[in-house]
Amino acid sequence: MENPDVTFYLNSIAHDRLKKDQILFHIGKNESTLIKRIIVNYYPKYNKEMSKLNNKIKESIASQIDSQIISEEAYVNIAWKITKYLCESTIDKSVSKNKKNLKVKLHFRINKKENDLDQILMLCPSDASKSEFIANIIYSYLNKPQYERERIVFKEELDRLEQAISENQQVRIVYSSSKSGKSQFQIIHPYKICISKEELFNYVLFQKTKNENTIASTMHLYNITTVYPVPYECTFNKEILNYFKRMEKNGVQYSINEDTIFKIRLTEQGKQLYHYNYLEKPIALDYSDSAQGIYCFDCSRLQFRNYFSRFYSNVEILEPKNFREEILNEVHVVEKLYL
Repeated sequence: MENPDVTFYLNSIAHDRLKKDQILFHIGKNESTLIKRIIVNYYPKYNKEMSKLNNKIKESIASQIDSQIISEEAYVNIAWKITKYLCESTIDKSVSKNKKNLKVKLHFRINKKENDLDQILMLCPSDASKSEFIANIIYSYLNKPQYERERIVFKEELDRLEQAISENQQVRIVYSSSKSGKSQFQIIHPYKICISKEELFNYVLFQKTKNENTIASTMHLYNITTVYPVPYECTFNKEILNYFKRMEKNGVQYSINEDTIFKIRLTEQGKQLYHYNYLEKPIALDYSDSAQGIYCFDCSRLQFRNYFSRFYSNVEILEPKNFREEILNEVHVVEKLYL
């Protein structure tokens, strides 16, 4: 197979969303990398959805006329046109019609080792152009919620992790460090892949060894670039399993490796702010007394800081006392900066 260039046209709004995903999922500067992943990883599911629609159309037509009159290829083409219309009609209606009609010219090259990509493009319906076929796959992908789009883009890594979890097997991962930006590796005990409560991103909960200590940890799925199984079983002690349980309750974005309980008193305004600010919100323990404004949390220290720092003036930290002093000092420093 040669290395042909594939050109297609995408609605400008869809292209903007695609570029946003490129940033959200840390794909890099090469847009074609994301486009190829979407086509290869999403096509099997897209094809199943098309097949279901095709069968539904066939059943509906058969109830009205003799199904023998229409060929199977015609059913496929009818399903294609309906799906194309539905996908394109979901593009944001809040913008002007002129912008909706703008098209962006894109292209990518099929490399010698990308046989799956080449074969998928050969399955283009006879009543559609290759450009329409590619665009429709991308439109359909963009209609999925963000966490599902992330799972599509990182399908290979996700599948390997899920297989290792089902077989209780350790894995060696290569991942991008958020601090240095460089690739690093480590052997982990994968426990579970979770979706954040806000349904934005996927996180891998796992156990690892750090400074000869066993700790619970979490990582964005998009940070993991490679997954290799290793011939060792996963083992989790009760303490680590309890940490995982608390992470799932409060927010899988934050690792927990301590048994601290945070006890606070909220002002009336603070109670309202806690009620309405749902992003990365820790869950109050059952024995909290909301009537008195007393709330207790078993979240991580980092999550507590990140969440309540938005309205510290409405929060009185009762326990632990050393953390109370630490936060008070921080607040005083911030107040001095604005004087």
